Amino acid sequence: MAQRLKFGSLRLGGTSWVVAGDLADNARELSKEVSDMEIVLFDTEQASNIPSADEILRLKELCGELDISCTVHFPTDLCLSQGKKQQNACEDKCLEIAELFAPLEPFAWILHLNGDIRGEEVPSENIERWRALAHSSLNRIAVQTGFSQKICVETLDYNFSYAYDIVLQNGLSICTDVGHLVRYRRDVTVSLQKYLPHTRVLHIHGVKADGTDHADMSYFDTELLRKVLTLCDDGSERVMSMEVFEEDYYKSLEVFRKLL
Repeated sequence: MAQRLKFGSLRLGGTSWVVAGDLADNARELSKEVSDMEIVLFDTEQASNIPSADEILRLKELCGELDISCTVHFPTDLCLSQGKKQQNACEDKCLEIAELFAPLEPFAWILHLNGDIRGEEVPSENIERWRALAHSSLNRIAVQTGFSQKICVETLDYNFSYAYDIVLQNGLSICTDVGHLVRYRRDVTVSLQKYLPHTRVLHIHGVKADGTDHADMSYFDTELLRKVLTLCDDGSERVMSMEVFEEDYYKSLEVFRKLL
């Protein structure tokens, strides 16, 4: 087995969409170079990739053999702007997924707390209402799962400071998406210094000049990447997932190899 990519206390990971095949196929491929698989789930009326309970047990056994951990990205975002019924339905789906995947004992769970409006500094025109609904949803998820510190609320398009204190009040952690920080012109260094003490997982990906994100890491500033890796190597175990897909994963590996 080749030397796995690792930067001090920071482990690297990739997504479950690297090679054609199922979760087991991707775990085997990822284990050659990194030590975590981000399981990216979807569940719509048209299609779903949610595995069965038996498949999850087999995956747990395989991950033990491969010495690779998993993070689970919930397929459903927490929706706060579509009424109480829809809000409860989103929470219910997250709780259902948490129960299904609990035997896998994931390193972390990734959760989106959506804003009412997209691509803006603030997540809602009615920020106090949004914050109250966010607190309600996160509290239910935290209490009913029983593993709140492993649930990481991801930094999205809005300024995460609007959600930061609510996340901590409910005992949850943060998934600092560095690619999103770059895409939405946040100060990466300042953000990391603030969020890292509560960050369990980081996502990283390139951002093209036209704003397209989740591109391969050749589209990420090399010196900024060096700085991010240095800040993250503080003795705390974290996973940095290269949130890219298929061939972009292999291109991204080359970028990280050059920094070793």
